[in-house]
Amino acid sequence: MPVRVDRPADLAAFVGVGLQSETFAVTQSDVDRFIALSGDRQWIHSDVERAKVELPAGRTIVPGNLLLVRLPRLLQEAYSVAHFEKCLVAEYRQVRFKHPVETDAPLVLQAEFLSVTPARNFVRVETACAIGFVETRKAALTLTVVDVFYKAR
Repeated sequence: MPVRVDRPADLAAFVGVGLQSETFAVTQSDVDRFIALSGDRQWIHSDVERAKVELPAGRTIVPGNLLLVRLPRLLQEAYSVAHFEKCLVAEYRQVRFKHPVETDAPLVLQAEFLSVTPARNFVRVETACAIGFVETRKAALTLTVVDVFYKAR
């Protein structure tokens, strides 16, 4: 169940509580669109026929950076804040690509607030994140995200 709060500082009540996104998968179409933007044209991402023959699962590998760009949406599925002026990603820390992700593999974001620190005009929220495989719960990507919520005027 997603966490829903009125103000960013209210997230402090949920430090240490597990959060989760909906289950999702990255399709080959998603990968192709990302490759068109990023220019990362390694065959392991784009050559479906070669992947069927040469890769262990017979599917292409999702670019790690594509998983990173999905994070804001996944975090919005896990929690929401009703009243704030703007939210900026201040930092991605300790980014680790732990296991390759094949296209169409069922994934889920597991997250936990590490700290919620109010300041004069903003609230700093530090969140541990892991995108993992639904079946094994093994993490494919881990990192800490620092978001800064500016208070509504």
